[in-house]
Amino acid sequence: MEEELQEVRDNFYVGNFNKAMQMCESAHGSSELTQSELGATLARCCLAIPQIERLKAMQNSEIPGQRAAALLAVITKSRNEAQVKSAKERLAALAKETQDMSCAMLNAMVLAMDGSWNEAAQMTKAHPVLEMQVLTILLALSCNQVAMAEKLLKDASGNNDDSAAFRLAAAAVKLATGDPEEAYLTYCDLCSQFPAVEGDDSGSGSVLLQTGKALANMQRGMFSEAVEDLQRALAASPNDPDVLVNMCCCMTHLGKKDEFQQYFAKLEQAAPNNDYVLKTQGMANAFTRFKASLEA
Repeated sequence: MEEELQEVRDNFYVGNFNKAMQMCESAHGSSELTQSELGATLARCCLAIPQIERLKAMQNSEIPGQRAAALLAVITKSRNEAQVKSAKERLAALAKETQDMSCAMLNAMVLAMDGSWNEAAQMTKAHPVLEMQVLTILLALSCNQVAMAEKLLKDASGNNDDSAAFRLAAAAVKLATGDPEEAYLTYCDLCSQFPAVEGDDSGSGSVLLQTGKALANMQRGMFSEAVEDLQRALAASPNDPDVLVNMCCCMTHLGKKDEFQQYFAKLEQAAPNNDYVLKTQGMANAFTRFKASLEA
């Protein structure tokens, strides 16, 4: 059963959410712990796809990871501040009460989203498994602590270096340390090993992997190739904010103003509160005010 669980984990972490969901639904856990992990992964697939109605039905699930995912859906989707605050408090309490890894992982992500990086890192240390080690590496990179991320990656090696989670963390560290070629090769290998659709040998991979390839190509100065990667990602997920942000960056570097405006307008509509949107709008407003002051 461990092999089957690893396949589920790998497909989930590379972004094959529909495929991972089908695996979770067809697998039969041989133990309570296995059933709990499958159930929690299924719920996280529902978050990613997303399937909000299905998550609502998990609010009172016996599996803690499913209840945690349902709370995270409220935290990320609700516009009611009081509702969001309550969901955060309930998620923190659930993670503390159950000591469940999936609950702790989602709670650490929420803490990181709120800028509580130290608390998020402490939460990951309570569960010394590979997935939590990988999350700690990504937290370090998010704080621009590249040397720390390198050390954490070295500490995590030797447990399951062939797993998708470890290889994705290694690729992220390679991007941060200026080795985009190695990162690109890793993303290509993962695309070939874990096709989004069974039997697809095109090597296109999931939206997440295509975006990773694009990031590596952007670092290599290969913006036209990055656009090709992102176009494949957009074909699969037309409103993905990460894909649209990187498409805007490519158009800026390629000097294609009209195309930039096209993708930025789409991003504004799909994710109006995205940091890139807010900062870009802020810059535009600042220049407008400056111009007005000169004309006054």
